[in-house]
Amino acid sequence: MAAGAVAAIVGCTLSGAQAGPDATNEIGDPNPEMTIKIYNNAKGYNIYPVLSTGTSASDPWLQSVFKVPKDKLEQMPFPKPNQFRIYINPTGAGIPPGESVTITLPLYSELVPKNKIDPKKPDQYIDWWGGARIEIFDAPVEDGKPPKALRENYKNRDGQVEVFPIKGSEVPICPKCQPFKIFKDPAGLKHNEPSQLTEYTLGALNLNKDPIELNDHNVDFDVSYVDDAYLPIAMEPFGNKQVGYVGMVMSVSKFRKALNTFLDKESLYAGWPQFVDNQGDTILKVPSTLHVFGGDPDLTPEPWPPIDKMIDQWNDCVKTKDNKSNFCKRIRKVRKLFQANYDTYKENYTAFGCDPDKKPIKLDEALMRQHVQGWGPFNEFCSDAKTNLLEQTPGYKANNAARYQKIKEVFDKLQYMKSGKFNPYALMIHSKDYVGAPNVYAYSVDDAVGNMQADGTGLVIAVGGKRGLPNGEPATPPIHVAFGYSLNDSIRFTRYGICTNKPDRDVDPDFPSFDISITSIGDCKLTFLDTLNRKYVFQLKSQPPYPEVNRLTPATHAPIDCSGNTHQVAETWCENIFAYTLVGPQTDDHFAIAPALPQTP
Repeated sequence: MAAGAVAAIVGCTLSGAQAGPDATNEIGDPNPEMTIKIYNNAKGYNIYPVLSTGTSASDPWLQSVFKVPKDKLEQMPFPKPNQFRIYINPTGAGIPPGESVTITLPLYSELVPKNKIDPKKPDQYIDWWGGARIEIFDAPVEDGKPPKALRENYKNRDGQVEVFPIKGSEVPICPKCQPFKIFKDPAGLKHNEPSQLTEYTLGALNLNKDPIELNDHNVDFDVSYVDDAYLPIAMEPFGNKQVGYVGMVMSVSKFRKALNTFLDKESLYAGWPQFVDNQGDTILKVPSTLHVFGGDPDLTPEPWPPIDKMIDQWNDCVKTKDNKSNFCKRIRKVRKLFQANYDTYKENYTAFGCDPDKKPIKLDEALMRQHVQGWGPFNEFCSDAKTNLLEQTPGYKANNAARYQKIKEVFDKLQYMKSGKFNPYALMIHSKDYVGAPNVYAYSVDDAVGNMQADGTGLVIAVGGKRGLPNGEPATPPIHVAFGYSLNDSIRFTRYGICTNKPDRDVDPDFPSFDISITSIGDCKLTFLDTLNRKYVFQLKSQPPYPEVNRLTPATHAPIDCSGNTHQVAETWCENIFAYTLVGPQTDDHFAIAPALPQTP
């Protein structure tokens, strides 16, 4: 993968006497760009996307692009405590059905002149790449205007103020959009808005490098149904036709019919809560089990019979010690992990550096259910989100890591019960009786193909159908292609190519591997170039699964097509490539392993 463009740190004097970045660099563009395309395929509905950036105590994306040495990271954190937000066509018809918009998104915009930058102060820059979200609102075409909730956010939102990047700074550009206004806001939009959340991170960081290195041809994205379900949306990478979509491509009418079927008074789940927006209107937006147990105040009033039934089932399993039901056995196995995690939290509260003015949170079954459904550790009042991670729980870590994974598999089996007994919301999302979408997250650690990380130079988002998606097929677990490589080898690979006869990508010494899509099998040559300018070729000629043997055998080599090589070294090298499958509880991992090059010309 090609390394991202970066800018150099120079010793200029800035406010606060900090060394800061210089936006000029002889080796390349200091502010790379990516593209976001949004298509509206929702018949009868205009859509209104809202992009909000993420927050964090430090910004490794800026630290990377400004080449901050690792020993200077604490001195130059570039904190970003506030969100920055742009509303895309926030008035009138928004993006009408059949239309699309294209946004060019720089990595950053400057809010402070270079000679006044203090890297310890917040909001010196807007980071558009390092973790953000696009929430998509909709309204009937006949209304000719956005929903009231969007209008109120755009015009009257408390705490939201317009900001103005400095003259000459790169800013998001959208030729077919209304002129962008950029807002700063200490808070994000709430879950009770009539919108669907999509999430992205543009660029990938190589933390092994000093300074941190940015790969500006990588995207990470998902359509998030972890908290709620409101609209059918699909996402793919821009600039990479190999990767299929995550999310769903059904029509809005079919999607909402499925939600109504789940909520119907004759349904097993009649009485499931819905959201009430800030204007007091109940909206057809279904909260997840995790979200309900989290105590969101913006839901329709209780009673919620399906939720009450889930609580009763949980309590019966915990209290009765039923040893016959697999359902109860699984709940108790999962609960045992969380009890151990809570005990660790309580015993090490001070050592973990948690808030000394507070006591460890008191555990009851409601809190236990909340943590279990969220698959999240107990670290309340601790500042670091990585405190007391579940996989670090005593008895489940190090040599007992397999035990942790087994409990995770038990949890997944509970979530995927065909009866929906443990989590009716997950059933609603995945079952063909309702939404029937396999490529989305229905709970926090849903390891089906819901999140995707892939080569790309941006994102394509399609609402209510597949028009505009470069691939248009559902994403599948990729095949991980790894090739032998060492900087100490005099003969090694220097470039590679995916589905091309011309190796066009530089090898990253820290990550000598890449992914290809299963949908490319049989029509995707993988090409390599070595230090002697010799070319190597192979391709996979059969679909996985492959043998479950992680070594070269006739069976594991059988999926490899070595035709196309023109010299003996390449032919010999290719004869030692093999493919295998690692079987998982929900999804399998597929691999193709190529050896290092011989060191004799």
